[in-house]
Amino acid sequence: MDIKMLDKSNHVDLECGCLCRYVRSDTEYFRPHYHNYYEIFMVMSGEVCHIINGREQNLSVGQLLFIRDFDVHDYKSADGNYFDFVNLSFTKDNLDAMFMYLGDKFPSKEMLSAPYPPTVILSEREKEKLFFSMTELGGIADKKTTKIKMRALLMNIFMQYFFDYSEAKSEVPLWLELTYEKMKNPVNFIKGTERLYEICPKSREHLCRSLKKYYDTSPCALVNDLRLEHSINLLMTSNLSVTDICYECGFENISWFYKVFCKKYGITPSQYRKKYNLR
Repeated sequence: MDIKMLDKSNHVDLECGCLCRYVRSDTEYFRPHYHNYYEIFMVMSGEVCHIINGREQNLSVGQLLFIRDFDVHDYKSADGNYFDFVNLSFTKDNLDAMFMYLGDKFPSKEMLSAPYPPTVILSEREKEKLFFSMTELGGIADKKTTKIKMRALLMNIFMQYFFDYSEAKSEVPLWLELTYEKMKNPVNFIKGTERLYEICPKSREHLCRSLKKYYDTSPCALVNDLRLEHSINLLMTSNLSVTDICYECGFENISWFYKVFCKKYGITPSQYRKKYNLR
């Protein structure tokens, strides 16, 4: 089958360097293609079969992909029903300017050389927020303003979702990423590892092996890390006592909370609060 090259002159507004489009379809009509520009692609609804660089990749709602200029891809429905996605196309000079600003510490080389597009899963709230930010670009009449807002949006996307990108993480199974995302909700991690096992579609043994392989952690350590991150937030933003924060985060006793907190941060919760001049 012929592979088509899509040119930026037809698929990007060159005055502002980007173009956002919302698509509802059961297939794409370009067929296998690549292009001389870049894309941010996010699934809004349905199940998508993404044919990318010679393999099929099943995408679900909330998955966000960075499509490079050498990626050969196409889409079709994974279940025969319609799917929706939002796509932001942008020119190479905008990407180059952003990567130059972010500097050597940002994994730009890894993202551009990986065999498959960097992919992350967004929460429902993140998905909706990003959707409105992307589609807002199409309603701005002034092209210079559109370009500024597009660059700011790209910076936010890459810093928030791809800052710690690595090729190994990009191979994390979808079920594990979804489980991890669900556990970030305080309603879940407060309940502990039993809740993790409940929402995971795989056996406990399979989950433990996968967490070790892809995240180098264990169920208990994962839950503790999420609880500790929540405790930091409460120390910084609330006037709750350290004891109240301990139980609010799901720890069963104050001594264990102090032990795991000190192990990770090197100081006690009270010292952490005092160090940053917090209540």
